[in-house]
Amino acid sequence: MIDQVISIVREASTLFWNRDFQVENKGTAANNVTSVDITVEAFLRERLTPLLENSSFIGEESEGNDFAHENLWIVDPIDGTTNFIRDLGCSAISVGLVRNNEAILGVVYNPYRDEMFYAEKGKGAYLNGQRIQVSDRDIEHSVFCTAMSAYDKALAKPCFNIIEKVYGSCEDIRRFGSAAVELASLAAGRVELYFEIRLSPWDYAASVCIIREAGGYIGTVEYDDIVYHRPIPVIAANTKENYEYLQSVVSAEIPKIPYTPN
Repeated sequence: MIDQVISIVREASTLFWNRDFQVENKGTAANNVTSVDITVEAFLRERLTPLLENSSFIGEESEGNDFAHENLWIVDPIDGTTNFIRDLGCSAISVGLVRNNEAILGVVYNPYRDEMFYAEKGKGAYLNGQRIQVSDRDIEHSVFCTAMSAYDKALAKPCFNIIEKVYGSCEDIRRFGSAAVELASLAAGRVELYFEIRLSPWDYAASVCIIREAGGYIGTVEYDDIVYHRPIPVIAANTKENYEYLQSVVSAEIPKIPYTPN
């Protein structure tokens, strides 16, 4: 199945090169959708849904998402839409397959760099056919990817508090503008730490399988494990020690999810 999904994602990526697109705002200055987002999502819905019986398609640009099925295709047609609009060359198609609340397959493709990250549960994680794994760097030598809640700036203060604390211990901080690219980069050993206060399932569903198959750790607060039915904070790291450190910093600032499920 992974080969079929990779082929479908690669075919969908050809739509990225259409620069004659329209942009609509979804409620805040930073939250936009383009006609390419809509087109890519429609293509993925048409091609992915028939691959599995008893499956539903959960897309960022879809309404009335149905989480009641055994198999969920959870898709972000363009993760990093602001980057896409500005032609910054760091956006990705993200496709995760979740079965009974467990991530069993993930594909993240950045067409600008022709980098295809993918994994199936129990089969390892790969980048363009080559096995990948997280780095073994400790906190002092770690790069921390994070963000400041651009869609809801009322959540920015705890983000800055966490950044200040971690920055004092790690090597440096990065923000790429695409959660999927950042999480896949952690799986590939390029960065070591990740936190964002509010991600939706389509932002992280694909990366959960990729990170875990690469030997890394990913979780949240309040819940014992990642959930896929609502937005959550996401914490990830390369090693158990680094994950526990970052989780302790985050939990001290936000022990409970500081927003409603919607």
